[in-house]
Amino acid sequence: MTGLVALFEMQVSPKQEAAKEEKQKIFAFKSDRVQFFTVKTPEKILTFERVYATKGGKSSWEMKLPVQAHASQASVDFLLDRLATGKSDRTINITAAQLPEFGLDQPQATVTVKLDNQETHRLVLGKTDFSGRFLYAQANPPEAPPQNSAQNLPVLLVPFDFKNAVQRPLSEWKKAEEPKTEKPQKPSPTPSPENK
Repeated sequence: MTGLVALFEMQVSPKQEAAKEEKQKIFAFKSDRVQFFTVKTPEKILTFERVYATKGGKSSWEMKLPVQAHASQASVDFLLDRLATGKSDRTINITAAQLPEFGLDQPQATVTVKLDNQETHRLVLGKTDFSGRFLYAQANPPEAPPQNSAQNLPVLLVPFDFKNAVQRPLSEWKKAEEPKTEKPQKPSPTPSPENK
């Protein structure tokens, strides 16, 4: 009997934990695979594209909309890290008729990412939950609401920092301009009393 319990704890239990852990992840991609992403809010649409340096193959991000500019690596990394490693606290099932209750009919933000294998993923962020610690969200929801209003739709509770990751002023999405350093001017020689 003791052997069976030990076998269960060594083999089955870690598998269950891994499965439980995997179920909580929102997406199963790594952030370095993202090549393009869009952040759409009621106020604006932002698009970003990964660009590669000709030498060394290092990549950086360029904002394409609403203006063309170098993107802030910190802001982009914060969002992509949340998407790649973010976990859902729990999942609840709702009907299409309940989408407005959770703010998912007119979301506060929709993030769409395109990976290096052309796969596309979407995260739709709705209202804040009653505790104020989570947002209601849908991962890869159907493009159009289901015709059958009784069909269950999974809604995730995702950490509130997703709101901070997408609700930024435009200036925070742009790479900060490096201050221009002017060459120090050499003082002009002034005649000294000895040189006169």
